[in-house]
Amino acid sequence: MGTALLGTLLVSILIGSSRLQSQSARASRRIEACKAADALLEAWWDNEANFPRYGSGSVPGWEEWTWRTGRIQNPAADEWGGEVIAVEILAADPGGRGAGLLGEPLVRIEVILPAKRDEKAYGTDAD
Repeated sequence: MGTALLGTLLVSILIGSSRLQSQSARASRRIEACKAADALLEAWWDNEANFPRYGSGSVPGWEEWTWRTGRIQNPAADEWGGEVIAVEILAADPGGRGAGLLGEPLVRIEVILPAKRDEKAYGTDAD
């Protein structure tokens, strides 16, 4: 009886430790994705006219990350002459190293920019 109880306790500790390590790895990846997003936004913010409204590509200097952007409908922003753009950072290999299911973004940031209505702003590939 004592051995069974001790065995159950040991298994519980090992499972808990495994979950903690997995959670820690996911948190570390999310921190790295935040750093990549910060670098990307810093580069785009220097020239707001070239901020990609719709697009995707790799994050320069961060080979393990890709980005995608898209416009979010927001009547309040439209009323003030702006638009909301979602910037998402995803793992370049969604099936590997603890990425979200089906390539879910690890980071999503929404920014408000002055509305830009020309065709260049709404292109499909803004690498």
